[in-house]
Parts: sequence; structure tokens; C-alpha cells
Amino acid sequence: MALLALGLPASGLADEAAETMAPGKIVPEKPASQFRDPDDGQIDLSRFLAKPRAFLPIPLVVTEPAVGYGGGLAGMFVRPREKAGGAGFAKPNISILGGIATENGTKAAFGADMSRWFDDRFKTLSAAGTGKINLDFYGLGLDEESLDEPVSYTLDFNLALMQGNWRVKADSPWSIGLRYIYSAVEPKLRDEPQFPGLADGIHVKVSAPVALLEFDTRDNLFTPTRGAYSESSYLVSSEDLGASEDFERFQQVLMGWFPVADRMVLGIRGDYQWSSNGTPFFLRPYVKLRGVPAMRYQGEEMASVEAELRWQFKGRWSAVFAAGYGAAKTDNDLFSRTRDVTSGVVGFRYELARKFGMHAGMDVGFSNDTTAIYLQVGNAWFRP
Repeated sequence: MALLALGLPASGLADEAAETMAPGKIVPEKPASQFRDPDDGQIDLSRFLAKPRAFLPIPLVVTEPAVGYGGGLAGMFVRPREKAGGAGFAKPNISILGGIATENGTKAAFGADMSRWFDDRFKTLSAAGTGKINLDFYGLGLDEESLDEPVSYTLDFNLALMQGNWRVKADSPWSIGLRYIYSAVEPKLRDEPQFPGLADGIHVKVSAPVALLEFDTRDNLFTPTRGAYSESSYLVSSEDLGASEDFERFQQVLMGWFPVADRMVLGIRGDYQWSSNGTPFFLRPYVKLRGVPAMRYQGEEMASVEAELRWQFKGRWSAVFAAGYGAAKTDNDLFSRTRDVTSGVVGFRYELARKFGMHAGMDVGFSNDTTAIYLQVGNAWFRP
């Protein structure tokens, strides 16, 4: 009755069923889907991403208050190191190509690659980018009032970066490294200058080696559930290497992830940065928290902390809650002042590729009168 109601040939199905059940009959297995996990039947991209030349298209939704609304597209190529077993999926080789454009005229194209060699003893990172960014910068005047007065710039830039890290022992979480950064930037004022002596139409070149010390025990790169990460970096830009001015920068990043309950992970991130006299204004440290406009809290020193709780409450779905605090200190010959800001985040994640530990989703960040949306692939604090 049901077969006839559906308009299907009942006799043909019966003959097919008889053949299927016949002794010695081999029934070919249905090929496994590239987009579903065979264990739970849910959408999962692990099989697809592991294929050669397969990539994850990432829509770039830009709501950063500093540059306005916009978007773009990136392609992420994830290459598991299959000889390393599960560790080769947790920490794969990654390449990415992309571009963005926003309503205030910002546009950029970029590419990067991170690869591991010699049984994960040696890690390389290379990146390049070009474009122009329209941003407001703060604290460029000679008095305290300038800390809250924006100066609008267009930065035309070209950037290249190369890095190598060597693990001190095969099973050690410690590695030492060297990064080299070269960039050519032309800052142009977009409005009438509010203060005397502002840079305009000049060519700034940065040529800087960076000494690195890294510690890494994360269980995966994308969405860690346990472990720690630390990077200490000291940059020295030198006229002897082709830079337009000598300056130095130091940064210390600390991150940790701790299981606190069933399917709950607490993450904590701390960041401290310092810059010397002579540092170009667009490279001075600034508070970087979800919901806080880029460059809004900028100074010679910066410190911030952010805590995030991820609760995987149902199957592959997680809820994210975070809170942050940051402060930037301006200290010059005329005055010294510290400004601070707090932020909050709510969001969600879906476990997109289980073998890689990759979760993806969206965050809504807010601080004071600012709200912004962030599309996340992996952890918001991603470090390759």
C-alpha cells in the first residue's frame, strides 16, 4: 500500500531485495560522505579538508569599528602531516590566501603559509600582503586631550615576513626562532591636521629581525581544550638593514586552556607590549580585545587580559562567554597617562572538523558604546 501510494514499482523492489539477500551476493558498500562524520552522522569537513588541493572557503565578515563594515573571502588549505598520526591532524600545515574591502576604503590582499619539517623539529612561517588601510589613531598630540582626539590616516603598505623556529629537543615544548619583517608604508592624512608635526606623505620602511622564544603544549592549533602557549618576541628595526628609523618592540603573550567541568574549557590570555622612542605611530602597542576598536587605546606600553569559557552543551554545539580588560600607557616628556577599557563577548561554535579539532562560529563583542561581530574559524586567539 505504501509503495503504491508513493508511485514506486513494488515488484521491482521485491526482486531487488531477493537478489540482495541471495547467498553469496556481494553488495557494494555506499561510499562514505566527504561532508559527514561516520561516527555521529553530523556535518564534518575532516575528510574533505584532508584531500589534496581541498580548501575551506572562509567568508570574511568585517564589522571592525575602526574600518567600518565590509567583507572578503579567504581560502584555507589544511594539510595534515599523515606520518605523524593524530598529532599531524592536531597541528597540520596551513596555507591561506584572501582579500578584504570595507566601506571606508580599506582594502588588502594577503597570503601566508605555515609548515612543519623534520618530524616537527623545524617550523617555518612566511607571509606577504599589500593594500591600504584607513584608520584613526589616538594620542599623537602633545597634551592629554589628544588621547581622545582621532587623527585619520590612510596607510598604503607592502609587507613581507619570514620566520623559522627550531625545537631544542625532539620531545620538548620549547623552541627558539628568528623572524624577519620588511614593510614599506606611506602614511597620508585624510583630514586637516589637528596637531603640528604630524607625518604626511612620507615613506616609512621597517627592516627588523625578531628574536623568538616559544613554548607550546596545546592539544591542537584550532580550538585547544588543554595546554599552554607562550611567545616572547624582541624586535629591532635598524637603519643599517634599510629601515628609515631605529626602534625596538617587545611582546609577551601567554595563553592557557583548562578543562573545568564536563565539556567546559576555560581559556585565559595575557598580552604585554612595549615600544621604544622612534617607533612609527602605526606600530605603537594598542589594546586588542573583541569589541574594542583597533588603535583606540594606544601608547608606548599596553597590557591586556581576556578569559573565555566555552561550553559544549549539545553534540557539536558550544556557547562562548568572554570578558577582557586592557590598559595603554602614554609616557612622554610632557605628560604620562594610562587609559583602560573593559569588554565582553557572547558567541557560539560548531565542531566543523573533528579530526583537526576545528570549531567555527560567531562572536558578538562589546565595550562602552561599541559592538562588533566576528566570524571565527578556530579559537579567537589563533596562533599557528
